[in-house]
Amino acid sequence: MKGVGWARPAKRAFNWLDEHLEETVLVVFLVLISCVMLLQVFMRKVMNSSLSWPEEFCRYCYVWAVFFSLAFTVRQGNMLRLGIVIDLLPETLRKIIALFVNILCLVVFSVFFANSITVVKVLKGIGQSSTAMRLPMYIIYYCTFLGFGFAVFRTGQAILKQLGQFSKAGKKR
Repeated sequence: MKGVGWARPAKRAFNWLDEHLEETVLVVFLVLISCVMLLQVFMRKVMNSSLSWPEEFCRYCYVWAVFFSLAFTVRQGNMLRLGIVIDLLPETLRKIIALFVNILCLVVFSVFFANSITVVKVLKGIGQSSTAMRLPMYIIYYCTFLGFGFAVFRTGQAILKQLGQFSKAGKKR
């Protein structure tokens, strides 16, 4: 029974990450954007000398946040949909349509994920860097890889959850 002592905290940490990873990352990006913009305002208004990198930094933080929010919206079930039309259908048909939509999203996110790998590799090979911060552009575009990767993962989770609900409903009959 060695190792049982660390199993519970590890499981708790994993569950916490599963439930809060995207929103934590989004909060970090929001805090970073706010602090850096506040620094820029201070430098411009108080010190009469603006910095060259804050606008670019905030732009890239915003782009990263957008890609992380994709997985967050999938996990929350807040993807765009025609709720009024779907609500008029019987519940079984609604579940089937929701499953079909998630499978379609999984396919699309998987294609985007695969292409994002190619984009990052190409940009890494080119060696282009950003204007103000001189960051390699592949690091900036890495958000597409992570965002679509997490979206694939979260969509897969949603599909498994939906399939589990179908099997539970089938057992009740």
